[in-house]
Amino acid sequence: MASGWRPAAAGVRPRALLAYYMVLIVLTPRLAAHNFPRTTTVTPPQSNDHRNISDLLDDLLRGYDNSVRPNLGGPPAVVEVDIMVRSMGPISEVDMTYSMDCYFRQSWVDRRLAFQGGNKETLALSITMLERIWKPDTYFYNGKQSYLHTITTPNKFVRLYQDGRVLYSSR
Repeated sequence: MASGWRPAAAGVRPRALLAYYMVLIVLTPRLAAHNFPRTTTVTPPQSNDHRNISDLLDDLLRGYDNSVRPNLGGPPAVVEVDIMVRSMGPISEVDMTYSMDCYFRQSWVDRRLAFQGGNKETLALSITMLERIWKPDTYFYNGKQSYLHTITTPNKFVRLYQDGRVLYSSR
């Protein structure tokens, strides 16, 4: 009876475990690199120049060209990337593939979107606003397949800070 006993991990292939841990080691350093605020309270700006947030956004986007990168003619736009892994697996050694569910966040500064909002530090933007602003053309090098998680609406959000910093998150 004792000869039939095997440890629970005996069926797991060492190479699969090594691949899993290597992916975690590569992704982990960026997970805590930024402490982005997670909540925001939407209140109208205190400035008399803008009656409401819609007017503020209309003013910001007047003459804005989303096909032109920030700092055109100056240094390149720096895009910071953050990945939070929700789940991972399965890993296939044969196909050299793995699957994961994650939040993919990108952040950059576009001074054209800087605003004065009184005590309003951030604006949570609708997804339709995402189509009206510049965003980086980010891709996964050597990626076989990827898709954005969608149930009834796309799983994305955009937050705009007073200094022009944009936080774009997707799942």
